[in-house]
Amino acid sequence: MKIRNALAITAAALALCAPAGAMSKKPKVTVRFHAEANTRDSGTFAMPARLVYAQRDAVINRVPEFSERQIAAIFPFKTADGTWGCVFKLDEQGRIRLETMSNQQRGAAIVVFIGTKTGQHQVMDMVIDRPVTTGIITVQRGLTDLEVEFLRKDFHVLGTVKKEKPAKEKKQEIPGAIDRERDARENLARQKSGKPPAAEATVPRLPD
Repeated sequence: MKIRNALAITAAALALCAPAGAMSKKPKVTVRFHAEANTRDSGTFAMPARLVYAQRDAVINRVPEFSERQIAAIFPFKTADGTWGCVFKLDEQGRIRLETMSNQQRGAAIVVFIGTKTGQHQVMDMVIDRPVTTGIITVQRGLTDLEVEFLRKDFHVLGTVKKEKPAKEKKQEIPGAIDRERDARENLARQKSGKPPAAEATVPRLPD
């Protein structure tokens, strides 16, 4: 399958954008894009792979060109064969890596692996036949329901609104009000520094 076809997605999805940002927690799913390597490359840096769509044996780099760490957003879609395809929008680092690879390795294959807690499998392979400068790459088919479920949990889905956490209500401080917890903390700090504790505040008594 050619990467030109893999990048043919809906205009609506292309028009949407998402902020790029590094992942703050360990993802539940891994997404690895491995470029085809030279057959003479050492086994330390390359590993064998069977290209399903190209119907040939190949050698791919062990280290992926980009992975889930460079994914900023996704757009999953159901395919005719019952599996899922997915648009991946990369962050700036991923966009540069994709552009560099697609310029330098024209005619080579890129192989996509998806992994979850149930294991990892080779989803598909595509031929790099043109430079890709948009930072968007599409896997046209081959993802399972479980993999897409994990992708939705880990990444922002294009076209949806991010749920913002409600801001914590700030405790309003009244000037002159007695705060026993604050006074205790301040006195503890004074004791540690060798200073005498502050005089305890008292509530003024109203006349009878």
